[in-house]
Amino acid sequence: MNIAIFTETYFPFISGVVTHIETLKKGLEKNGHNVLIVTLNPDIKENYIEDGVLHSPAHPLKKIYGYGLANPYSKERFELIKEFKPDLIHAHTEFSLGLAAIDYAKKLNIPIVYTLHTMYDDYLGYVAESEMIQSMLKPFAHQYMHFLSNHFTEIIGPSKKVEEFMHRCGVEKPINLIPNTVDLSAFVEDNVDKEKVREIKESLGIREEDICLGFVGRLGKEKSIDVLMDYFANECGSDPRFKLFIIGKGPEEEELAKKVKDLGMESQIKLLGYIEHDDLPPYYHAFDLYATASTSEMNSISMLEAMASGLYILQRLDIYNRDQIESGVNGDIFETAEDFGKLTKEEADMSLEERYKRRKEVEAYTRRYGIDEFIRSVLQVYEKAVAEYNAQNE
Repeated sequence: MNIAIFTETYFPFISGVVTHIETLKKGLEKNGHNVLIVTLNPDIKENYIEDGVLHSPAHPLKKIYGYGLANPYSKERFELIKEFKPDLIHAHTEFSLGLAAIDYAKKLNIPIVYTLHTMYDDYLGYVAESEMIQSMLKPFAHQYMHFLSNHFTEIIGPSKKVEEFMHRCGVEKPINLIPNTVDLSAFVEDNVDKEKVREIKESLGIREEDICLGFVGRLGKEKSIDVLMDYFANECGSDPRFKLFIIGKGPEEEELAKKVKDLGMESQIKLLGYIEHDDLPPYYHAFDLYATASTSEMNSISMLEAMASGLYILQRLDIYNRDQIESGVNGDIFETAEDFGKLTKEEADMSLEERYKRRKEVEAYTRRYGIDEFIRSVLQVYEKAVAEYNAQNE
């Protein structure tokens, strides 16, 4: 099949969605399919294709790092896609390129599959700062998702949280649940350079007796990094052994840096900024735990990478997305600062042998997230979409 994948962001921008799409692209190509990535680039003036990626001009969105808006109905972009002769379109976006994907699928008389990656109720703050206005906008956002869903042949979601969200939007169409997966081989212990881990620990001032927590992700309000900092400061701030390292960049970077100073935690909470994805494995291995207070995740890829690195996960309670955590096996759930403190101190109380045993158990847990099974599941949805589309148009 020729498959056109539409996404608002792609390399060099790094995110869970980008990593997911790259895994999908490589897996489809490995199975003999042709893939064209269709994405936006705010730094260009004309559409062009290079190395299997169609780059399209866009206006940058300053509030949402890495994203842009473009004309959904670009004739020039459409002509380039038509030359590719796609058999199916797979949209990973709801905005300008999402509308383009729907329009092009209709014009080309082909099915369109959609994957929802984002809990948009948690992103309305980028549209309006006032909580009152956000609450007023929510019904319109739900209506928009309902409108879009009517145009998709099949819908994929990485967790049951997608089903819950889509039902709230009034979408009755069945959701194909396919958990996220990525190539985790670079993160397992045997494939990580021990000398690089040692160098990173030395550069970050990590001592043998320290207990280090890590978070990797976009520095946006929806990630609740401020909550994570507060919990850490309240429960671990009095013990210099505990350290929290935050990797990533985004619109909240300056505000979070200010918060570290206000908390007086400069020696224990460090913002490390953006780190290239290929350079992340030894950082994970320099940490002891992975912690997140975000309740906006669908099926976090950063958590998968952390688990492949052997990091026990501390996740703030999200009742619709507990599937990634099996308490006592690969992580635990916290609801309060006290819960968070108890879990971090539990790690500190373990012997080195117990910690290493736990790391190997968590690493083993990630083997259930197989790429081959993921690609098979997606291809089954593609086949279902083609059959459904053909039956409707006979």
